[in-house]
Amino acid sequence: MKAIVILGLLLFAVPAVLAAQDQLRAAKDQYASASYEEALTTLAAIEPSGTEIRRQVDMYRAFSLYALGRTAEAEKVAESLIRREPLVELDEAAPRIEAMFQDVRKRLLPGMIRAEYRTARTDLDEKKPESAKAHLLDARQMLARAQKLGAFDEGLADLQVLVDGFLDLTRAAVDQAPPAAPAPAVNTAASGPAPRVDPPLPAQRAAARASYGPEDEGVTPPSIVEQRVPRLPEHIRRILKGSPATGVFDLIIDETGAVQQATVRASIYPAYDMLVVIASRSWRYMPATRNGVPVRYRKSIQITLN
Repeated sequence: MKAIVILGLLLFAVPAVLAAQDQLRAAKDQYASASYEEALTTLAAIEPSGTEIRRQVDMYRAFSLYALGRTAEAEKVAESLIRREPLVELDEAAPRIEAMFQDVRKRLLPGMIRAEYRTARTDLDEKKPESAKAHLLDARQMLARAQKLGAFDEGLADLQVLVDGFLDLTRAAVDQAPPAAPAPAVNTAASGPAPRVDPPLPAQRAAARASYGPEDEGVTPPSIVEQRVPRLPEHIRRILKGSPATGVFDLIIDETGAVQQATVRASIYPAYDMLVVIASRSWRYMPATRNGVPVRYRKSIQITLN
């Protein structure tokens, strides 16, 4: 019975797909012959039956609207398409339409990248490395496109360091994840009381809330005033055998532009890492601002030594 139902649904769906494809071809022909109003009418009658047809419908709707001088409506359709598919490639389009799509993409990508990163961090907090990896890869691709479009700023540069670092962590977590095992039985009667976990103090909670990072919109990142990296001692260089070494350090920069805290996320060499942490105490920045007010900021820096 189930097989009959599925077959019936398929038999119903195939004509609908074919009809949508025929209508889409007709709309493309109307657009090519400069019959833009007719193309819009034909496109409006199509019931999108899949991702590809929906993409094509929105694409040619934006093309036709733009050709008619209805630029604001065309940009709105382009925005909807780009939000679904940030890296969508256009069919052959006039340079002005290409430029319109690029402008919309350039405007949207920074916010979409930050949203993708926040989703990945939530997945990591919930111990979902596979899902986090997928969102981080999407963010990485969008960062590359933003850089190509000239939509890259210091905040996105900071975010790229975080995305790359967390990608390495999620890849390792996925590769090393052991097969799921049944949870051991727990004798609650014999267990002692759960250890007490003191809640964070009000000042700690306030500090956490007041700390911003590259994933936050509307925040201007700190800019470097003084950030001198210590020289690599010769004995460590010999240990590293002259090969390039890269490390990542997470900083908290306070409202005055001073480094309040420095931690090592990816080590270069333990003794050298300590030199960087010590040196960071003298680093100075123009502080990050939000609505013109200096704020604490979480910044990651990557140091590569040759």
